Formats: sequence, structure tokens, C-alpha cells
Amino acid sequence: MSGTPDPQRRTTPHRVRTWRDGVARERDDTLTGEEPAQISVVDADGLRLDVAVTMRTPGQDEELAVGFLVSESLITQTSVARVTFGDPLDASQPENHISVHVKGAFDAARIPTRTTVATASCGICGKASIDDVVQRLGRVQPIMRIDHDALLKLPAQLRDAQSIFGETGGIHAAATVAVAPSGALSISAVREDVGRHNAVDKLIGEAALRQALPLSGALLLLSGRCSFELVQKAAAAGYGAIACVGAPSSLAVETAERLGICLIGFLREGSFNAYTQFDVVQR
Repeated sequence: MSGTPDPQRRTTPHRVRTWRDGVARERDDTLTGEEPAQISVVDADGLRLDVAVTMRTPGQDEELAVGFLVSESLITQTSVARVTFGDPLDASQPENHISVHVKGAFDAARIPTRTTVATASCGICGKASIDDVVQRLGRVQPIMRIDHDALLKLPAQLRDAQSIFGETGGIHAAATVAVAPSGALSISAVREDVGRHNAVDKLIGEAALRQALPLSGALLLLSGRCSFELVQKAAAAGYGAIACVGAPSSLAVETAERLGICLIGFLREGSFNAYTQFDVVQR
């Protein structure tokens, strides 16, 4: 896959002047990388269609593109043939053009409505959006038990796994957490990105490329807040629960309730709120 982003572009060195207790000094700092990515679909006849542009942290871009398309219900994991990089019309940054080749035809008519519904903070998401997600995806396979004590340990475990955050302090993370029948929890995959949605798409893409969807019996762990579009992405991947360090939005809670997802917020400092499926968390 020529054009794959250099992992070193995930972070960028920068000289800064810091002030501490009124004293200034200069030092080297590290910034989180951010670059645009054009995601396209190429059908079996070679017809290419540009689907979306997202600002992302370079790395795991195959997962990002596949995960985005799967989580927006534009393709399925079984339809993916291969992923390539590069745009014949723009050779300056081939690594920022990602093409997902599918095995059959691609229905371009699905793009306008789906991308509009899924746009973060679009200002139009509401009851119709929830109805669309519920009708399209259906209720997830429920998780029967999540251990209370194991849940409280997740934020620290996620923080320990955030290598780029450790360097920059400025990146989101998402993790897939396996849930055992006993309620025990174990993080199985972690992805970081400057965009919250991208981190989730990378997780979903990782599973899709392994033909491991749906992620039934798994929890989606978020380092920040949870909004409507993250709940619909979680449902598309089959997650039965979501836990976020920050707050969920009202639309996220309502959507999770309709989809049967256990939604947990403010998971930090030894406490949390359960917003849906209260009885899933047990001691």
C-alpha cells in the first residue's frame, strides 16, 4: 500500500516558550499531527467516487477509511477488496488520498443522506435522525453484566495505553473493551486521533478488516464526551455498551435507549453515571 502515512507524522516537534510562576523559558514541545484525508470508494468497474474529507491524525488510515464507510452503513466488511493510497490527479500528497475498493457495485445515492445525518454538530440531528438509525441498524445484542470495580479501572488503563497523548497531551482515544460473561473487562484495542469520530472509525475499521464485526459483547470506551453520532457508530459496529470519561448529550442518551445500549458517562475519579440499562452494572 504505497503512500501509507509515515508514523512520525502522527506528532510534530515545535519550539515553545513556557511560563511557570512568572518565569519564562524555551523548550522543545510535541504537537499532535493533523492532516486532511480524502476517503473515496472504487467499485468493481473502477469507478471512483469521493465520499468524505476528514481532518485526522496520520496512521491506521486503512482502518479509518474502512471504519468510516462501515459505520455510516455505506459498505459492509465483506465488500472490502483492498485499500490503496494516492490520487492520479494529485501526486503531491498521495498518502492523504485513501481509496477503498469494493467487490461489487456501490450505490452513490446513499451518500448525501447518510453523511448529512452523521455529521457532528450539524444542527439538524433530532428525532428523525434517531428513527433513521433505529430503523437501519436495529437494537444491539445486549450486555448482561459489567463489573462495577472493573469499570472504574478503565480510565487509568486507557490513559496508560495512549502513547501519543503521553507525548502531546492533545488527542482523543477510543478503545474496544471485551466483556466476559462474569462482567470482567479487558481492553483489546486502542486507537488515537485528533478527531473523536476518527478514533472510533479506526477501531471499527480494525475489526472490519479482520472480518470481526459485529463486536457483540464489547464495550466502547471514549476518552471524552459522547454524542449522537458516536452512539450510531457504536451501534453499527455492534457494541452493547459505551462508557465515556465526559458527558453524553441528550440525543446520545435517547439514541442509546432506543438501541438497547448501556450508556455510562463521567467515568472518572471513582464514580460514574449510568444513563441507560441501569441494571447492567453490578457489584
